[in-house]
Amino acid sequence: MIIENLSLKNYRNYSSASVDLSSEFNVISGANAQGKTNLLESMVYLSLSKSHRTNDDSLLIKHGCEYAKISCRFKSGVEKNISALIRSAGKTLMIENQPVLKSSAFIGQLNVVLFAPDDLRIFEDQPRERRRMMNQEISKISNRYLISLNNYQGLLRQRNILLKQKKIDMNYLDTLDEQMIKEEVKIIHSRRVFVEEINQLLPDIYQKLSAENIKSKMVYHCCIDNSESAEELNSMLKSAREKDMETGTTTSGIHREDLSFTMDGRNLIETASQGQRRMMMLAYKMALLQFIQKISKDTPILLLDDVLSELDIEHQKRLISMVHKPCQCIITCTEIPAFLKEQNAAEYYIENGTIAVQKRGTL
Repeated sequence: MIIENLSLKNYRNYSSASVDLSSEFNVISGANAQGKTNLLESMVYLSLSKSHRTNDDSLLIKHGCEYAKISCRFKSGVEKNISALIRSAGKTLMIENQPVLKSSAFIGQLNVVLFAPDDLRIFEDQPRERRRMMNQEISKISNRYLISLNNYQGLLRQRNILLKQKKIDMNYLDTLDEQMIKEEVKIIHSRRVFVEEINQLLPDIYQKLSAENIKSKMVYHCCIDNSESAEELNSMLKSAREKDMETGTTTSGIHREDLSFTMDGRNLIETASQGQRRMMMLAYKMALLQFIQKISKDTPILLLDDVLSELDIEHQKRLISMVHKPCQCIITCTEIPAFLKEQNAAEYYIENGTIAVQKRGTL
């Protein structure tokens, strides 16, 4: 998968911008707060149909403008065109200039993997943020997962409304439980496969990036012990029913699950330095890249936002050596390191929402 052209209109600090990207390595430099992260955010928006930085789409519209538009031409076997028209009242997602009725038909058309400095928060954040991270990545490659997740969340809302009523229709509660379990079985299966696949890749990638002989692992904290057991899920809901009716909310299920990362069997948040956490997140992103490639048969685009600033020169070189060839990579930095200037990379400079080409790479 290769982005050939990205165009922005009234997006964040961009009035109007269009950039042709190299099929291999792209380095975007500039001072802070000039629009580098905004550019990457626009690509994430086209991948997920939402920003990774805010839930309020109106913040994406340049001040004083009525709308923002992101357009992208990319190759994934064949050439495709997608766009998003963003207004305060809502958004319109388009494929080949035709509006799509459901975001599930749009998500994953463009597949990107982003590393951003704020990603390190995920290790100590609330479980819902780690679930969100997992849900986003699986949804990009599995429309069925996204549909099951949406169905489950809708049923969960109905169940919670029912639990708050003074007189609860137990037959309706049984029906909701049965429908939720059907979706949970599918969701748990997809999550287990996702974690198992990541763990096939993560230890080796971490060791190559960090040069540390440490065994890294992602751990899935499932709500049941047995793999995809409808009977166990039913027993779990029945056991928690009295508590659920007392609290007026569903206290168990896949919406309460969690992920964690370990190093030599110990929880990362208890043992890892800030540098090791950064290496773990980078290793996870690289594993994710390979996982998506395996499942989708197409290599996603790697976005690295200000990744070099906290790495010493040796770790910088290790990272770049791993990402330079397998996929299209777009990396931002305040200044381009000397060793990167020796690569056959396209170079761009951003100042106040204006993009200038300094060196063309492979188109």
